[in-house]
Amino acid sequence: MRIKEIVISIVVLFTSCNYTEKDLVGTYTPKDYKYTFDTIQLKGNNMYYRKVYNSNKKLVLEINGEWSLKGDLILFKSPYFANLDRDLVAFPELLQDSVSNGIGYIWSKNGNIEFCIGNYSVDLPNENCYRKFE
Repeated sequence: MRIKEIVISIVVLFTSCNYTEKDLVGTYTPKDYKYTFDTIQLKGNNMYYRKVYNSNKKLVLEINGEWSLKGDLILFKSPYFANLDRDLVAFPELLQDSVSNGIGYIWSKNGNIEFCIGNYSVDLPNENCYRKFE
């Protein structure tokens, strides 16, 4: 195991909050994005509804899918679009990459539930991270 993975494992182990699915139901938006805007609505029936807008505020992607909770991990079944705040006006072909699953860590910060999807969140601050606003 790499040192970064060990540190993350220790942090997750000692900060586990054991959320319930009911705790997570609501709408989430990305943190600090400038090229896209995105909403992920987690519904109580383990379904999610998502809208992605480009920098021109044009709706460019709508996805429905399933989500589940396993401890402090949120799991999105395929299709899931990894929105890395890339320029979707200049590179609309990036929208075709919506076939993977998404896995993220959940935590509370200042009373707000947040999650970050994928390895990107470890290397880059606020990358692919979402905050509940409802």
